[in-house]
Amino acid sequence: MAARLFTATIICGLLFTTVTSGTGCGGNLTAPSGGPVTSPNYPGNYGNNENCEWAITVPEGSIIILTFDSFHTERYNDFLTIYDGANDNAAEIERLSGDQSQIIPIISTSNTMFLRFTSDRSSIRQGFKFSYTSKIFDYTS
Repeated sequence: MAARLFTATIICGLLFTTVTSGTGCGGNLTAPSGGPVTSPNYPGNYGNNENCEWAITVPEGSIIILTFDSFHTERYNDFLTIYDGANDNAAEIERLSGDQSQIIPIISTSNTMFLRFTSDRSSIRQGFKFSYTSKIFDYTS
């Protein structure tokens, strides 16, 4: 199977962010707010053996809020893991799998968040769709 090259431009205000990936998913997201971000081929089914990584970085002094519109993966085998930092060495905030009808917003403690989606070689599902926003963190609250 030939490698796919995927490029998307997310426009937010006057900031343009380009996401490029050889697998058709993942990338670096740097707009203050962005989305929608989806699993490969969404709303169709994602493929087997997917490995997608997103690094979200918003302005210093801000936090990140992820909001999910949809989440359907193979339960126990296909995961979206969300880390509270710039890479997978950071603390794990959440590991999502299966059919999630309502996911409460997921919030970082800093201006970076790292997400990894992995699927195995068996069943495939529709995947997920989320957006993110940044909010200036108020230390006095």
